[in-house]
Amino acid sequence: MRIPRLLLFLGSVAAAALYVRGIYRYRDPVRLPDAQPGAVLSPADGRVLLVRRVTGGRVEGQGAATDLLGWPGAPAAGWLLGLYAGPLDVHYLYQPVGGEVVRAEFADGLAGQGGTGAAAGLGLGARARLLLGQPAEVPALGRPRLSFTLRAPEGAEVTVALPDGGGQAETLSFLRPGDPARAGNKAAFAEGGGLVLVALPEGATPQVGVGDHVTGAETVLARLG
Repeated sequence: MRIPRLLLFLGSVAAAALYVRGIYRYRDPVRLPDAQPGAVLSPADGRVLLVRRVTGGRVEGQGAATDLLGWPGAPAAGWLLGLYAGPLDVHYLYQPVGGEVVRAEFADGLAGQGGTGAAAGLGLGARARLLLGQPAEVPALGRPRLSFTLRAPEGAEVTVALPDGGGQAETLSFLRPGDPARAGNKAAFAEGGGLVLVALPEGATPQVGVGDHVTGAETVLARLG
């Protein structure tokens, strides 16, 4: 009995989806950080979704920095970069600078509990544009389910936040306040990927633009002043 080609095709698609969901997203590739003085490494794989100025405590076109980062001490001036880690990207998050972990806040189980989290997800059209290397419209950003701040030896602080995407994907944090920070070391695992925000202090100079592809622990996102 011959198996119809349609069934073979559907079976192949289902097997590929199961592989991506159950195995590929958990891969842990070797990364070789180039921790130059003043370099801010990308905390995630993906595409650059936004590069916005922070002035007077507000992010251009996005709202208050304290709300986006879940931290009352968010910088009043500087930059906010947004990265999108898609389904085919590595889902580990990395420490962007060395120095010290000055704060690490993690809200386990936040996703799917209502609030503004569902608005943080990207639509199918936006995701497709990002996968093709094209810029996409930035959605409304929800409260972060993970947020941590590292202080570099020069004293500059860099904050990374993962807005709630409204799903049920698991997020694991590996950091505790007071721990030493090492540029390129793992900081967390975000099973569902999604948006990753990076707050840079005043005087930092972004080295990437919207639509650029970045590699976690390797691509230099910015340089500290």
